[in-house]
Amino acid sequence: MQGALGHSGMKLLPYLCRYMSRMRWMSAVGLLGLGWAQIGAAAKARAAEIALEQAQQAAAFDWSGFLWKLVWIETLLIVFLAFRLIQLVVRYTGYDPFARWDRDKVNMRLWMLVGLGGLFFAVWGTFKYAPLYLPASASEHGKLIDGLRDGIISFTYPAFILVHLMLFYMIWRYYNGKVRQAVYEETHHGLERASLIAISIPVVAIAIAGIYIWSLPVHGQKPQEGQKTLEIELVAEQFQWRVRYPGADYKLGRYHYTLIGGENVLGLDFTDPKAQDDILPAAKEIHLPVGALVTIHVRSKDVLHSLFLPHFRTHIYAVPGQKNQVMLVPTITTKEMRRKLGKPDFDFELACNQLCGGAHYNMRMKVVVETWEEYQQWLSTQKPAHAPSEQVTEIRKSSQTL
Repeated sequence: MQGALGHSGMKLLPYLCRYMSRMRWMSAVGLLGLGWAQIGAAAKARAAEIALEQAQQAAAFDWSGFLWKLVWIETLLIVFLAFRLIQLVVRYTGYDPFARWDRDKVNMRLWMLVGLGGLFFAVWGTFKYAPLYLPASASEHGKLIDGLRDGIISFTYPAFILVHLMLFYMIWRYYNGKVRQAVYEETHHGLERASLIAISIPVVAIAIAGIYIWSLPVHGQKPQEGQKTLEIELVAEQFQWRVRYPGADYKLGRYHYTLIGGENVLGLDFTDPKAQDDILPAAKEIHLPVGALVTIHVRSKDVLHSLFLPHFRTHIYAVPGQKNQVMLVPTITTKEMRRKLGKPDFDFELACNQLCGGAHYNMRMKVVVETWEEYQQWLSTQKPAHAPSEQVTEIRKSSQTL
């Protein structure tokens, strides 16, 4: 038996030797692992120190807010327990302190109290938060939009109050007190005709005015005699806007999505002479001349975006594969609006009104409205997005020769 084990051990020995030979580097690996462990422990300790420093620098806990929350929770618990106590007293003693109450009248008064309270807060909130509304429109068509809004409010707001007052009257009149049942009439043609006409007139007027006014930013504006005109392009992408201005020819050149790449971020077709002097400013802002009819061409490179100029009452979607346009005439410069509002840091703004992804909040640009002379001076400091036309001609000739 012992000889058999010795013979088996002799056979196993070469395998053990080869195994130990292959594993001779494990010691070095083990030392490396220990080194990495030490580095990781030091990094973890430093991270803990940084976290502790940040926690010490952070604002102190808001005990006041916490205590107020406790007060509100305790108040709600007291009200709940009070109602529960009344229920237990009625159940086990048979004494109901509210048995003599006219429950219908109590419900009527409570409903009127809640309704009138809501109506009061609606009217109060209208005047309370009026200063937070947008300032007066900074575009010509925006004034008409504001007028349409004011007209609708002047009709619907009194109707809102009148309908609720009638509702409260009905609650009081027919709360199942003295008047047990309302008078029922199967039909009343005169009342039906009068109510139909009374409702149809303002609705039709609002519809007609709305169709006309809301079409102005899209295709309903034409330059007046002697009025300056300008065409620009706004291209949306995740997550920024890019603006393109025409050069000396005042015309935007062609583009195609297959040309997008490298420095040609908008896919401009530089074989088109109109595109060779187009300008792509590096600054993330839009310059518009006051009093000029501005046509904005809008497109998207990736997903659905939305061009929203709230101070100009202008909005249109930027749809991939589709070219849209919107028109406006700025009526007040940025400097004048700052003086008017008393806010020296006020700026007009372009925003994306469509949730276009995780960094949607970056889809903003400052809009600068200035005089035509100031706009021309700013434009003269910008460089074209492409080489001069002479270089383009040489490139064409060299390509034809090859």
